[in-house]
Amino acid sequence: MFFRPDRPGYGENPYPELERLRRTEPVHWSANLGAWVLTRYAECEQVLLDAETFSADPADGAGQAGERVAAHRAAMPLGDAPILGHTDGPDHARLRAVVNRAFGARAIAAREHGIRELVGELLERAERGRPFELMDGLARPLATMTVLQHFGLPPARREGFHAAALAVMRARVDGLSDPAAPRAAEAAAGYILETLDEAAPPGAGGGSTLAGELARALDAGELSAAEAVMLLVHIGLAGNGPTAMALGHAVAALAMHPDVAAALAAGSLGAAAVIEETLRWDSPTHSVPRFARRDAVVGGRRVRAGQRLLVMIGAANRDPERFADPDRFDPRRTGPRHLSFGVGMHYCLGAPLARAELAIALEELVRRFGVPRVVEAARGGTLEVRGFERLVIAPWEPGELEG
Repeated sequence: MFFRPDRPGYGENPYPELERLRRTEPVHWSANLGAWVLTRYAECEQVLLDAETFSADPADGAGQAGERVAAHRAAMPLGDAPILGHTDGPDHARLRAVVNRAFGARAIAAREHGIRELVGELLERAERGRPFELMDGLARPLATMTVLQHFGLPPARREGFHAAALAVMRARVDGLSDPAAPRAAEAAAGYILETLDEAAPPGAGGGSTLAGELARALDAGELSAAEAVMLLVHIGLAGNGPTAMALGHAVAALAMHPDVAAALAAGSLGAAAVIEETLRWDSPTHSVPRFARRDAVVGGRRVRAGQRLLVMIGAANRDPERFADPDRFDPRRTGPRHLSFGVGMHYCLGAPLARAELAIALEELVRRFGVPRVVEAARGGTLEVRGFERLVIAPWEPGELEG
């Protein structure tokens, strides 16, 4: 058996290959990837739920790969500060407790009006009746701007914060190969801490904000300055790509299923249902890596300590053992939850914000475009995050749908 996600065509439609692998060898050792590839819902859920056995931290990988990650962190500014998505156990629980309230129902409800205004401002740039490039025109800027708005940072600081966050993460990723990256990260961290001094306090302006919660936790001694910076950086950057790609997938799905788009436009189907089915049917989070802390058995296969596992979210979400007729796009389906936001300890912190943002954007798009059609599409992304690099849409011309 071979699994070659680098082959031409996989990014366009990976599901036949994933179905073949799930049917014949659902826990597959891929020598070319150096990882176990999991394609069945049961094993994917097992690994995601068991954070004691399966680590989210690449430093727990076996041999030189894990050693390189640890050495890189030791050499970088803020390198010892935990990243929420790579941290398990008590540290993860402590960090998550600080930021949870900023993503609660009340905080998200307080953001909905602002999200709708952002969508409106971005769509005002589109010429009515003309093709519109969705990814750069709406999806990517909306994802970034929504998070920055939700942070509660002063508007004058938002653009500078985004640049500073990128500088910090650049040092975490490739600082050893770029001598300027560590110095830039140190300056960026100082800028980010300054923004926290100007953040709105928790509860101000109608709901908790992330920056406000972090400023409070810093004052209370619940966080170090480095931890506060890395929380802001990670949350500010990690979800933007998947959220933007989810909107692209949702719009493409409507173009492929004009009856669904028509029901949404008529109000007989809710945007939230379309988003949930999109996340199951064509998840932007395509795979999630984990690292075995100790020997374990997964799907009858022996996984050795230090080995990497690729939890194939895209495959799990189309497992016929969990989802009836899984290749059919059906926003009215009921049944098990999809795994696109994860499960267990690392369930996506920003899921409530992403759901609100995506539903509002889809509502406004359909209100403006009606049933969309795709004029041009180009895929991008990686094995972990898959989506459109470019997606040009336009309204259907009168009579086209009937023909």
